[in-house]
Amino acid sequence: MTTTRRPDQTTIVRIVVALVGVGCLLLTAQGAVQATGRGIALMSDREHDLPATQHQVDLETLWRQFVEQVPPGSRISLTPARTNKGLWHQRLSELAALRGCVVVQGAPRDYSVGVAAVQRKRPTSAGVRLVVRKGD
Repeated sequence: MTTTRRPDQTTIVRIVVALVGVGCLLLTAQGAVQATGRGIALMSDREHDLPATQHQVDLETLWRQFVEQVPPGSRISLTPARTNKGLWHQRLSELAALRGCVVVQGAPRDYSVGVAAVQRKRPTSAGVRLVVRKGD
């Protein structure tokens, strides 16, 4: 008669944790792989990946306008954009953190900041502009 040995319960837990960890790494690596691919495309051939170039130009334009219009350390609230709400909310939050600003919801705030889409004059010109309003 042969006896079958059941795996230890801690071994099962370790395997499950490892599988969940690998799954999370694969999910997060997707964005990094995409960003790396776009970066390589931008460095090697600027016309190769037009959407990546447009996105980069939009971010650089917003950063320049943010630095010009919003003083460091300001309390700002974010106005939702009409398109790509999640993207621009995240990017404006990142710009605010880089500038040393605090993002608040509601009043009191120093400035209300949002993104508005504009017509591109050329394929590689900015397609967004920063909208800044003095707070209450």
